[in-house]
Formats: sequence, structure tokens, C-alpha cells
Amino acid sequence: MNAALAQARRLAVSPYARRLARERALPLEALRGSGPHGRILAADVLGFVAAAVPAIVPEAAISPEAVTPPAPVVVRIAAFATSIALAPLKDLLKTLATSGHVFDVEDALPRAAGRAFGQVPDAGAGNGPVALELAGGQVVFVTNPEMPMLSLRATRLAALADGRDDAEKPAALSLRVLPASDIRPVMMPLLAGRAMRLAVCVATAGDSAECLLTVDAASLDEATAAAWLSALKSAIEQPLRLFV
Repeated sequence: MNAALAQARRLAVSPYARRLARERALPLEALRGSGPHGRILAADVLGFVAAAVPAIVPEAAISPEAVTPPAPVVVRIAAFATSIALAPLKDLLKTLATSGHVFDVEDALPRAAGRAFGQVPDAGAGNGPVALELAGGQVVFVTNPEMPMLSLRATRLAALADGRDDAEKPAALSLRVLPASDIRPVMMPLLAGRAMRLAVCVATAGDSAECLLTVDAASLDEATAAAWLSALKSAIEQPLRLFV
């Protein structure tokens, strides 16, 4: 007779525990009985199985993310601020209005952005499109430096009238004009698909504007972004260049 079998028969095991061990292909010798005189009970079998057999997940069900944690996403943001004098632009707009040519600051800003891209082409791949943020959406302008101001104004007004939203179109910059207020932002999040975002906060008196440029520094050199903002400031403070 097999010695292991003889030993198994000598073990004190409850019938139910023996059946559980057999169903689980668990040798009785591996169990330690907790009953009287070391009798192996059902609880001993169940307890051994729970401790010794971990849950097995099929290899195909293990996602790569569960095996290798994804690398952290590092977002590099740079921000630049400047104050722009609006008095020359406001005076010019008043003069034009007397001759029947009505324009707003919102018309001049995309044109100034286009001129800045023309001077600093690395900031927006040449004449990069500009997205003007409107209530409920964005309108994208192809900012050719020679694009007539009348065309820019017509595009903006049409977008406002029909609720057009170009948020899905590519653009080098999103531009937002904030209501006149004494509270100014110190940081603005970038919008999807835009490497730059310019927030323009007109002072309550209307004679100046605080500009905050937020930049994805991973895709745009910081020195280039600063040069672009300087070019924008110069274009607005010398507004005759925007209309010729």
C-alpha cells in the first residue's frame, strides 16, 4: 500500500472536508486541522484555498496600462504680460467713424495679431490663423497682413449673427477680449488646438489694456513668444499701420 495513501487514511478528516479537498485537488497532508485532535474540518480546507490560491486574471485581460504605468504628462506653460496704450487707436477709430467707417477694438486686434505674425513668423508658421473668442464660440481669421479691415469686421459680425463656431479649426492663437474691469487675470488656460492664448482686458477708463499671453512652451520658444507680444503691442500703439 502506498505510504502516502496510508497516511492520508490515518488523518482525522470530516467527510465534508475530505470532499472539498478532493474537489479542489488539495492534498490532505497540506492541511492543518483545527478540530479536536487535529481533525481537518471544512473551514480548514476553505481557509487554505482562500489564502493559497490567488485570483488568476487571464493574461489577455491585463491591459498594458495595468502592467506599465503611463509616463506622466508634463505641461510646460509660459506667460507674458504687457500694458498697451489704446488712446492712439481709439482716436483713430473716432476719426474713421466720422467718415462712415466704423470699427471696434475687436476688429483691430486680429489685424494686429496678423501683423505680429508677419514680423515674427516663427510664432505662428507665417500668417497663422487667429481665433477670436466670441460668446459661445470662436471665429477663425486667416490673418493675412494685407487683409482689409472691412473684411475682418464683416467676418466677425457675420459669425456673431449666425452663431458660427470654428473651435475645431486650427489656429495659432486664440484671442479673447475681456470686459472692462479692475480685476485682471494672471493666468489663462490654453484652448484645445491653440499654442497661444491672448487675453486683453481693457481698463475701465478705456485708454489702456492689460494683455496676458499664455504659451505652450513645449511647442513655442519663449523668446519667440515674447517677441511676438512686443510686435503686437507696437502694432496697436501705432494703429495707422493697421489700416494701410
